[in-house]
Amino acid sequence: MHKRILMTGATGNTGLLTLECLKMLQPDMTILALIRQTTNSAPLQKLGIPWHVCDLDRPETYLDVVQPNDVLLETANLRHARSMLPALAEVGVNRAFCVTTTGVFSKHHSYSALYREIEDEMRRSPVEVTLLRPSMIYGNERDHNMHKLLRWIAKFPVYPVFGSGQALMQPVHVEDLAYGIAQAVVQNVSGEFNLAGPEAVPYRKIVDDAFHAVGRRGLMVFVPVAPVAALVGLLSRMPRFPLKHEQIIRLQEDKAFDISLAQRELAYRPRPFSTGIAQEAVSLRSAGRL
Repeated sequence: MHKRILMTGATGNTGLLTLECLKMLQPDMTILALIRQTTNSAPLQKLGIPWHVCDLDRPETYLDVVQPNDVLLETANLRHARSMLPALAEVGVNRAFCVTTTGVFSKHHSYSALYREIEDEMRRSPVEVTLLRPSMIYGNERDHNMHKLLRWIAKFPVYPVFGSGQALMQPVHVEDLAYGIAQAVVQNVSGEFNLAGPEAVPYRKIVDDAFHAVGRRGLMVFVPVAPVAALVGLLSRMPRFPLKHEQIIRLQEDKAFDISLAQRELAYRPRPFSTGIAQEAVSLRSAGRL
């Protein structure tokens, strides 16, 4: 059993659910959350999790509470690991679990280069790091993508799809992701694990499943990629324009990942997307957000 878990991102969408899974799998596990001054600590108080206010990019703000043989669980932002791992190693921390991203596998260098660089630094760290890579996360109103899709198609019967809609995606439900992370920590596994959905599906099926989830029939309009990408390339030169040329191009990239190692070692059994998106629609509707 780990002496104590130092957790970042504990009140985030993935982090909070991971905390709940950890408490379920190992109730006597000791956890200290490292949080920002602006973090709402109420969820931690509800779970009985103590916290320390600090700046993760400034080790001097948290090293005084670190104990030798603590274990880092990084769910906030993989960029923090660049300063945290060397600093923690100096005070006797030799184990970490870091949530990175399946974005490291993208063929688009400008998107994936930073992630690969940070993962390489983790592998070279004196701290033994288990890498946990989620794909696109969905499941509730705190996700960054699917709740927007559901709200759109609940209002409008037409949805634009860039390209043919055949590009593969493998979204992961946030509850399944949290369980996979918690299992990795509790079992103290070593290695690199992809935590994605059970199978890759074409984007057009994802949209179709979303239409079914909100209980309506809709129409997908397929928009040619080339002219849109060219237009976005021009407009992206404007200050604060929200899209980049590569974001449009990346929509055509297959995002399919091998999760067999997680299935074997973590009892990882993610739900099908059609099931998860229907559950998210029910959750949003019950909260009055759909």
